Amino acid sequence: MIEHQETRSRGLGVLTALHEAVARTRGLTATLFAILLGAFSALGFAPFHLTPALVVACVGLIWMLDGARSQRQWGRAMFARAWAFGFGYFLVGMYWTAFPFLVEPEKHAIFLWMPLVLLPGGMALIWGAACALGGAFWSASPSRVFIFALFMGGAELIRGTLFGGFPWNLPGTTWAPGGALSQVVSIGGVYWLTAVTLFIAAAPAALVDTRDANGVLGRALPAVMAVALVGFSFAWGSQRLSNDTVITERSVLLMDAGVPQAEKFDNGGEAVIARYIQLLQDVPSEDGDIIIWPEGALPNGLLPNPYLPNYDALELISAFLDRRALIAGSARFTRDGEDVSAFNSLVMFTPGANAASLAALYDKHRLVPFGELPATKIIPFGESIAGILPSAMQRMAKNGFEPGPEATVLLPQIVAPPFIPLICYEGLFPEIVRKAQPQREAAEWIVVISNDAWFGGGLGPAQHYAQNRYRAIESGLPMARVATRGMTAMVDGYGRELARGNPAPGDPAGWRSAVVRTGLPAKLENTPYQRFGETFFWLTMVLFAGLAFVTWRR
Repeated sequence: MIEHQETRSRGLGVLTALHEAVARTRGLTATLFAILLGAFSALGFAPFHLTPALVVACVGLIWMLDGARSQRQWGRAMFARAWAFGFGYFLVGMYWTAFPFLVEPEKHAIFLWMPLVLLPGGMALIWGAACALGGAFWSASPSRVFIFALFMGGAELIRGTLFGGFPWNLPGTTWAPGGALSQVVSIGGVYWLTAVTLFIAAAPAALVDTRDANGVLGRALPAVMAVALVGFSFAWGSQRLSNDTVITERSVLLMDAGVPQAEKFDNGGEAVIARYIQLLQDVPSEDGDIIIWPEGALPNGLLPNPYLPNYDALELISAFLDRRALIAGSARFTRDGEDVSAFNSLVMFTPGANAASLAALYDKHRLVPFGELPATKIIPFGESIAGILPSAMQRMAKNGFEPGPEATVLLPQIVAPPFIPLICYEGLFPEIVRKAQPQREAAEWIVVISNDAWFGGGLGPAQHYAQNRYRAIESGLPMARVATRGMTAMVDGYGRELARGNPAPGDPAGWRSAVVRTGLPAKLENTPYQRFGETFFWLTMVLFAGLAFVTWRR
C-alpha cells in the first residue's frame, strides 16, 4: 500500500513538474511553443487520426493558460496563447489553401500570405477570444477543464457559422470515420461530438491542481469521466457496426478523369471531354447504371453557355451514354437582358432517343466565402480583396455564383432513388443534410461531387473525404462521392468505405483517373441527430456549465 502511494506520488510529481515548465513560459517562447502545440495537433486528423496528439496538444494549451491566468494582464495573455495555438492548428491543417495561388505562381505567389497568414490568423481570433472569455471563470481546480470544453465548443459552432462558416477539422472529426467511436455522431451531430471530444482531450490536464489541496480524487474525476465516455462510446459504436451493409439492386458508376487544375482549360478543355468519352467507352457498365462525374467535370459545363454560343458538350456526350443516367457538376447561366447570372450546379440527365434530357437540377446553396460568394456581399471592401486573388478565382470573387434555394431532396422519378446533393464545400455542414426539403425522409442516399484538384496532393483531399463521411453517419444515408483528384468512393450509412475508385488505363501524363462500379447500399433508420438536431449539443453545454460551477474553486 505504501509503495503504491509512493508510485502515485512520483507520477503526480512528474506531471506537476511538466505543468510548471509549461505554465511558466513567457513571451516569444510561449508564443512559439503554443504554435508548435497547435501544429502538432494536426496529427489528430485525416489521414493520421492520431487522437493522442490532440490530447497532448489540448493538455499543453490548458497548462499554458494556467500560467497566463496568473499574470496581471491575464486576459491579454490567455488570448495570445490561445490565438498562437489556433494559428498553428489552422496553418498546418489548412496549408492546402495556398495551392490555388500556385496554379500561376509567377503571378500570385506574392499573395501566399493570404492563405498562410491571414486565414489561420483570422480563424485563430475566435479561439483566442473564447479562451480569454473563459479566463473570467478560470481556476486551478478541475472546473477549468469543463470551462475549456464549454467555451471552445461554442467557438467551434461560431467558426462553422460566421461569414458563411468554415468548419474544417472540427475536433470531433479526429475519430476515424466508419470506426466505432465515430458512430456516436449519429446521436448528436459533429458539433456535439466536438464538444465532447474537447472535454476528453482536456481532461488529463485536471490531474494537476495548483492549489494546496489534499487527495487526487477530485483531480482524477474528469479523467475518469473521459475514460468512461470513450469506453462506452467504443462499446456502443462496435455494437452498431456489427450490422451488415445491405446492398440494393441499383448500380452506380463513379468516374473522374483526374485532370490537374492547371491543365483543365487547355485548348478549351478538349482533352478533358475526350478523356470522359474514352472512359464512357472503355469502362464496363450496364444499362440502367447511374454515372456520376465530379463538380465542374467539363471545363465549360454541360449546359448552354452564353460566353460560348457554339458550345454543346451535351450533344457530344449523349452519343456515349447509351441507356445510362448521368449526374455531374456543371456551371449554369441565366440571362436577364444584358445581365448574366452564374450558378454552380449539379445536373442529372437521362438517356433519350436523340439526346439526353435534363431530369433534375440543383444549384449550390452554401457558397465558399471570398471564392464563390462575391466578396462584395460579405464585407464592404470586398472588391479590393477580390482584385488580388488568382485569376482563376477573380471572376467568381467579384461576380461570383448566385446561391440556389435551400438544400433539397432531388426526386428523379424512376431513373434513380431520391438523393440529397452536396457540392464540395457543402459537405462540411451537417445541417444541410438534416434540413433538406421537401420530403427529407424520402431521400435514400447522398451524392457528393467536388473538385479536390484545388487542394493539391497533401492532407487536404484526405481531410475533406473524412469530413464528408461524417454526413453519412449523422444521417444514416449511404454516400456516393466523386472528387477530381480526391477520394472517389461509395460509403455506407455507417461511414464505412465499401468501394474506392481505381486508376483507368489511358491517362494522359500527370492525370490520375478514378473509376469504380458499385452497388448502392440501403439507407439506415432515421438517426437521433436527424430527428433532434443540435439538442444534445446544447444540453451538453448546459451540463458543462453546471459541472464547472460545482467543481469551481478559486
